[in-house]
Amino acid sequence: MVSEASPAAAMSKALPSQHGTGPAAPPAVDARDWVVIFSGSPWSIGAHRQHAIARELAVDRRVLFVDPPGQRPCWRLAVEPVGDSLWHVTAPTPLPFGRQIPPVNRLTRWLTVTVLRRWLDQHPGSRLLWIDEDLAASVIGRLREVAVVYDATDLDWTFTRRWNRWHLRAGLRNAVGAADLVLASSTELPQRLPAARRPPTVLPNGCDPDQFAPDGPIAPWLDRLPRPLIGYVGAVDTRAFDASLVAAVARLHDDWTFLLIGPSTRAGRAPFAALPNVRLMDPVPFSDVPAIMRGCDVGIIPYRVGGLVDYVHPKKYYEYLSQGKPVVATPLPALARVDGPIRLASNALAFAAAIEEALRCAGCPVAVAQRRAVAVRNSWSARGQQLRELLSGLAAPR
Repeated sequence: MVSEASPAAAMSKALPSQHGTGPAAPPAVDARDWVVIFSGSPWSIGAHRQHAIARELAVDRRVLFVDPPGQRPCWRLAVEPVGDSLWHVTAPTPLPFGRQIPPVNRLTRWLTVTVLRRWLDQHPGSRLLWIDEDLAASVIGRLREVAVVYDATDLDWTFTRRWNRWHLRAGLRNAVGAADLVLASSTELPQRLPAARRPPTVLPNGCDPDQFAPDGPIAPWLDRLPRPLIGYVGAVDTRAFDASLVAAVARLHDDWTFLLIGPSTRAGRAPFAALPNVRLMDPVPFSDVPAIMRGCDVGIIPYRVGGLVDYVHPKKYYEYLSQGKPVVATPLPALARVDGPIRLASNALAFAAAIEEALRCAGCPVAVAQRRAVAVRNSWSARGQQLRELLSGLAAPR
């Protein structure tokens, strides 16, 4: 059973009705290229780099965003419109844990490509294959694509246990080796990638300046919290988040309120057990984040340095700036190279001093405007323009 919205049918519905004595003109056929994205993040999350890039690609192409295999079996291909020239695909998953076990992952991908190719054959247009998940590398060459793009957003193998890393690293090698264009979300990623046929191109993360505009509603419940408010949005764990650093700063300044919003682990929460000025919140919808951060005075990015996450370029940096907020972060290599206002500190005393300095100029109109200008220059729209120029230079059919 297939649930789909035909691009040609959608276009014919949009055409005005024909009146007069002559025969009606045949409906136009949409012959634009397809971009088929095999992503590691489901469309329902909607707030990651993959989702923003999909919307930008849909400016001048038709885009199929394919969810990763789920944990539960599913035998239906569902293709549903989620925007202009953008469709969300839920692919069949014949067995449980559709991508964790290598043989099951290969079977699932084969089935996905088989049914998806059949669907695409009914909707003509050349196909560009886009992959941001290493475990999807086995689909390369099976979709009759004219070119392959690999978007390195993370090092997937660092998210799993050591014994389970070999097939993720093999997928990474295969994806990078087969790609006609390799993109990297951070200046620090290319040196951590396997050898590619062409040097990777850095396309950093961005933000949506309209969604994160300084003017707008503020979550009313923030009025009940003592100020100043130091805000953070993201995972509170032990892999990337430096909970010990934040706890130490919170002990130095019990007059500050630290608002930490996002999924948390027991180990990540542990350092805050006896700190009443640290407020931990469960994840909220991404659409609620701007109203919360708008009420904060400083945005922080307290990531561990010298470990597995040294390659990241957090998109929250530009989201904080877009709202005019000063940013204090640990000296991640990518953040140390940004062309924009940021205060970097690696220990509790220096981090606290940086926040104190940021608070003094948090609402300065000139500083707010400068931060906002940097965010606008690094919008997803600007990234989309860069991306379209890169894709225009891809080689002709494989």
